[in-house]
Amino acid sequence: MLTRNSRLLLGLTVATPLLFAACTDNNIFGPGDAAGQYTLTVYADAQIPPAFQFHSNPGDDSELPNGGTVIVNSGTLVLNTDGTFVETDNFTKIPPSGQSFNSSFVSAGTFTVSGTSINLFAPQQNGFAPRNINGTLNLGTVSYVEGGVSYEYQR
Repeated sequence: MLTRNSRLLLGLTVATPLLFAACTDNNIFGPGDAAGQYTLTVYADAQIPPAFQFHSNPGDDSELPNGGTVIVNSGTLVLNTDGTFVETDNFTKIPPSGQSFNSSFVSAGTFTVSGTSINLFAPQQNGFAPRNINGTLNLGTVSYVEGGVSYEYQR
């Protein structure tokens, strides 16, 4: 038969792991915890699908060398459990001539997570320079700023 102190000790032994589990702060701990598909919801502080007038400087956008309009249609950011990612953003571009066409930006690389910080790295590919982006991953939302443009993806 258990004594009063033994019952108290046994009760605390059982309750302690539950107490620690209840006190987690829901931070992400690694790539496996962050893995999933995220959908682009905000681009340049605007809800999808925003339209922007694009004034081209040499080398800005080879598809719109004379400027035009860019409509951001959709985007996905897929974070894999092995620490790799693929980001795909889909656009409609309209040059001054008025003949619209579809275009995509695709970037693949690796990512790391520490707490709510996420780092995305992609080597040079598809005619784009290497990317090294620091952002946040919090409550199923990945957000970052690249080249002065804000991006927000939600799971």
